[in-house]
Amino acid sequence: MTDFLDWRQFDYDNSTVQLWVFKKSSTAAKFRAWHVRTDEQVEDLFRSAIKSETSRISETVAYTHISQNNESSCLIHALEESDGLIALLQVVDVPEAENTDATLKQLKGAIGYLVKFQNGDDTVYAIRKTAPTWRPRVRNTMINAIFVNGELSVVPEETFTFDSYFDFYCLNETIFVASKKAYESTVSDKTVYKKSFDDLTVDPQFLSLFSDVEPLKRYVGQNAIQLRRMTVIQQKALYSLPNFPENLRRVNDGRNWGINFDGAGKIVVCDQTARVVMQVLLDHRLLSEVTETIYDVPDAEIV
Repeated sequence: MTDFLDWRQFDYDNSTVQLWVFKKSSTAAKFRAWHVRTDEQVEDLFRSAIKSETSRISETVAYTHISQNNESSCLIHALEESDGLIALLQVVDVPEAENTDATLKQLKGAIGYLVKFQNGDDTVYAIRKTAPTWRPRVRNTMINAIFVNGELSVVPEETFTFDSYFDFYCLNETIFVASKKAYESTVSDKTVYKKSFDDLTVDPQFLSLFSDVEPLKRYVGQNAIQLRRMTVIQQKALYSLPNFPENLRRVNDGRNWGINFDGAGKIVVCDQTARVVMQVLLDHRLLSEVTETIYDVPDAEIV
């Protein structure tokens, strides 16, 4: 929590500001990045943007594969858990003498930008995915113009739109995630989730639950959200608990959840029941003792 308070109370007004644009790379470095020169007006706008965000975000939620934040909170987790962000910070922390200034081509093709706010020995990194208008294919379909003295004129030079907020931030060893979707698409590798799922579907203990695991594999497919859920299922490993299949069948019959079983007591997955099966494996189908109502919840935190 100390890093969170330091991030909110950081002296942005007296910090130096440095802008970088970056692209993903197929090399071991994972990213390529270029420094972009900026004037004082642009730097002041970046300072204003991050101060507005640190005022808006007042609480934290623990980051998990399926947790979500609200408009006044951010997800928080350790930098050491994000190989992708570590790789990005390494390429923007090269010595000043080795900085490479961006060309127009690199600006146009950037997938994101990073702003470094430095004050003494402390640095806050703020990262945002670029707007669709940065993409060459989109830009070619647009006419850039400005309204001056009562008439529209074509903008003579290339323009770039920076949003007044960022997707995620980093200070010291802590990441603050305002937009989980943008964060994961920028620095996370979906192949990690895919590998976890592939490993799970050859686990004998997991396979023993099902008459045929193929319908579940088709249901999950390449969907990033479903793959993250399956990663959580693998981590929780509720299916390995003693008598889990028997307990599931008993509750399913008593609550009429609609999950089907074959003669050997194995789960039969189909399109209509795949979602319910995943909720059960996540332990996200819960009963309120107060109202006797059953809920499907986005995340299950033990009280």
